[in-house]
Amino acid sequence: MRRNWSGSMSRIGGALSTLFLAGQLTAQGSSGTIAVTVTSTASTPIEAVQVQIVGTNLGGITNGAGVATIRNVPAGEQTVRVIRVGYTEQKKTTTVVAGQTANVSFSMADAAVTLSPVVTTATGVQRRIEIGNATANVDVSVVVKDSPVGSLSDVLNSRAAGVTVTTGTQTGTGSRIRVRGVNSISLDNEPIWIIDGVRMTSNNGSFTTATGNGAGGNTGGNNASRTGDLNPEEIESIEVVKGPSAATLYGTDAANGVIVVTTKRGRAGAPQWNIYGEGGLITDRNNYPTAYTLFGKQTNGAATSPTFCNLQRVATGVCTIDSVAALNIFNEKDLTPLGTGNRWQGGAQVSGGTDAVRYFVSGEREEEIGVLSLPEFERDRFARDGIPLNEWTDRPNAMGRNSIRGNVNTTLSPELDLGLQTNFINLRQRYSLESNSTAGLGSHLFGGPGYRANGNVAVSGLPGPAPRMGYRSWTPGFMWQEKTEQAVKRFIWSANSNWRPSSWLSNRFTVGQDYTARTDDNLLVRGDGPPLGATTRLGSRGINSVGIQ
Repeated sequence: MRRNWSGSMSRIGGALSTLFLAGQLTAQGSSGTIAVTVTSTASTPIEAVQVQIVGTNLGGITNGAGVATIRNVPAGEQTVRVIRVGYTEQKKTTTVVAGQTANVSFSMADAAVTLSPVVTTATGVQRRIEIGNATANVDVSVVVKDSPVGSLSDVLNSRAAGVTVTTGTQTGTGSRIRVRGVNSISLDNEPIWIIDGVRMTSNNGSFTTATGNGAGGNTGGNNASRTGDLNPEEIESIEVVKGPSAATLYGTDAANGVIVVTTKRGRAGAPQWNIYGEGGLITDRNNYPTAYTLFGKQTNGAATSPTFCNLQRVATGVCTIDSVAALNIFNEKDLTPLGTGNRWQGGAQVSGGTDAVRYFVSGEREEEIGVLSLPEFERDRFARDGIPLNEWTDRPNAMGRNSIRGNVNTTLSPELDLGLQTNFINLRQRYSLESNSTAGLGSHLFGGPGYRANGNVAVSGLPGPAPRMGYRSWTPGFMWQEKTEQAVKRFIWSANSNWRPSSWLSNRFTVGQDYTARTDDNLLVRGDGPPLGATTRLGSRGINSVGIQ
């Protein structure tokens, strides 16, 4: 049997069209439109205001002219609400007539309030306008959330006007900080540090161990800094007090500026937990120079002989270049002393309390291994000759730190507040000798001849030959056999009270201590190390324990 489906479909389509038109006419007959205009108290149109019909899902956002049109609003009495950040919320009631447009106008007042900034000084908290010093503020709690921060120097770098931070190149090394440049040619130019009201030890270059190679009490370049001991995750804010007038508050030592550190405090309420962690790899992306050697013939009358040339000989015509040797040790996979470092950090914080007693407790563990790594050709030599490979020879630059903090604040009465801040730091770090150290990496890495076949290291008693492979006198396997390490146990505490017996009298008392127990350790095992002299490879050990407060 055959049926005419086209005729049936036409009848169905006509029925649906009739129903759609009927529904549309019914909707139009029971709804209207609301046109909303929003301006400021200065009669300026406000854009991006959220407009909502209360009790419905209808709404919109104002355009550049401050206008939003909302259609198909049910007829009857409707409440219109407007909201925008920085302005006070408003509501108005209007009557919607079916098929007509209701006009509603709003004039929104500013809701944002500019607070008077305050600065923590030696005499207490003051409004910025009341002090005669130029100050720069860094909100550390925000910085550590939004930026990759590994140390306190990273927090200050490029975040405070007039403050210059020159960071070290090894893991765990300190930074040189200058507030408004250099103030003295011969005296110390470092600013002083105040943490929670007490003076903090901040000396840079805190090494006193005489190394076995006779380099003296440092690594020959980068050194430890006590400001690097602090954990940025525990700091709320940093204020930099600049200019000579800072000495009025903190004494003549403050002529180079003052860096005031305020750690986190608890706030009244339920316990708030903050658990964090990070991990990553460290690489050196610098471009380092290539070493070159010029070869040619030196003219001596009619005779010539092969020799090396230098620019002076070439310029005077004494030597004629016929070849050039070039070697960039950093670009050779088996020669480079640079590898891939790594770091990880994990910690937990909890804060809370009541209006009477508030607390903040924090604990963290951080470990980092720098990019310096024993080259492949040295690993092969150690394995071939059966030489023990110590941890500090394999990775000479590393750091591990534990930090525990507990802060308690209490309000005994409307007139009396008490506070106690404590911080314990346990730190161990080791460094590579470098730069100005005779046994360091710098002079032997950058002073090479520009080719691999430059002989062996002249050391008697080695199980096999030790080729220089383009290094000047000796290779990292010799210089990194010497361990340069520092261990620190540090306890910083402060207690303060604020007593306000009357509206015209306020008293503030602060007491505290920064105690550091530091051990500088240098170890060179007999038969190890570079051939600096007749007694160098006989072995040496230097331990120096220092207590600073």
